[in-house]
Amino acid sequence: MIILLVAGTLSLIYGALIAFAGVKQMRRQEISIGAALLMSLTGALIMFAATLLVFRIWLAFYLLIAGLIAMHWLAIKNGIQMHGKLNPKHHIARLIVSLVIASLALWGMIL
Repeated sequence: MIILLVAGTLSLIYGALIAFAGVKQMRRQEISIGAALLMSLTGALIMFAATLLVFRIWLAFYLLIAGLIAMHWLAIKNGIQMHGKLNPKHHIARLIVSLVIASLALWGMIL
C-alpha cells in the first residue's frame, strides 16, 4: 500500500506541474491555446488517475499510462513548436520520471 501512496503522490505532483506548465504556456502565448489547454488537461488526467490509484483501481493505472504517453507526445510537439528543435536532456528526464512513476504504480497494483 505504501508503494501506491508514493506512486500516487509523485503522480499528483507531476500532474500538477504539467497542468501548471500548460497554463503558463497559455498565458505567455508561446504555443497555440489548444496545445496549451491539452497539456493542462493531460496534467489534470494524471492527477485524477493518481487519486484513484491508491484505491487499486486498474482503470486508474491505464489512465495514468495514457496520460503519461500523451504528455510526452505533447511535450515533444510543443517543444518543437516553441524552439524549433528537441531538447533531448529534457525529454530523457521526463521519460525517467514517467518510468519511475509507472513502475511504482504497477508494482503497487500487483503487490
